Amino acid sequence: MIIRKMKRLQLALPHEHGAWMMWLAPLAVGLAGTPWHLSKPLLAGAVLFAYLTSYCLLQALRHRREAAFWLRWAFGYGLAAAVFGVPVLWMRPLLLAVGGVALLGFAVNAWFAHHRNERHLINDLVAMAGLNLAAVAGYVAGTGRWDAAAWELWGLNLLYFFGTALHVKSVIRERNNRLMKWVAVSYALGIPAALWATGQPLLAGAYLPAAVRTLAIPQNHRLKAIALGMVEIVCSLWFMVWLIVWTRLTG
Repeated sequence: MIIRKMKRLQLALPHEHGAWMMWLAPLAVGLAGTPWHLSKPLLAGAVLFAYLTSYCLLQALRHRREAAFWLRWAFGYGLAAAVFGVPVLWMRPLLLAVGGVALLGFAVNAWFAHHRNERHLINDLVAMAGLNLAAVAGYVAGTGRWDAAAWELWGLNLLYFFGTALHVKSVIRERNNRLMKWVAVSYALGIPAALWATGQPLLAGAYLPAAVRTLAIPQNHRLKAIALGMVEIVCSLWFMVWLIVWTRLTG
């Protein structure tokens, strides 16, 4: 009885800090890197509650005995997302297409959750790609367009956050897998090197802290999870601010 009461008081909020950053940073880049529009603050609310809704729906698939609890929260969050989202779609109808793409990605994540195979690399990649669509949404809200520049922002974010996923796997779940560490380091160094070689030295700077972090933290580290998380937040904030400045300078 006590457990049930505690469950009713529990807030349905994601505990994965990395997932929060995977949509917050892209959204900030899309919003801050484009001109002001009234739809922007409403979009921020819509994306927040859409993320919380998707989290609760996936939890319902993962924890089927507690599905009713998660579905109630999903319904509430979904209503809040609609309150913010309907006026946004009225002002920027193109965002409906962005939402449609995000729903396709969510369907893939739901399939993996249903089959209890969420640690699959494809599922991780699709989840990141879906969360990073927040950059496209922010760009469309600011410009009213969905063009190559929007996809460029999406791709740059995906390049970064896929690297973070490789690094985290190499120092936590796969810390005994030397091949995973080699892949993570090669990726982290290869992205800024490729950007520099293709005439984008300024853009390469957004990825440098992540490269240093991947090199500096060995697999046999003694860092606590909270310390690793703080390093990720600092690197992601650097990436976010740098990309906003780059967008403003080149847009």
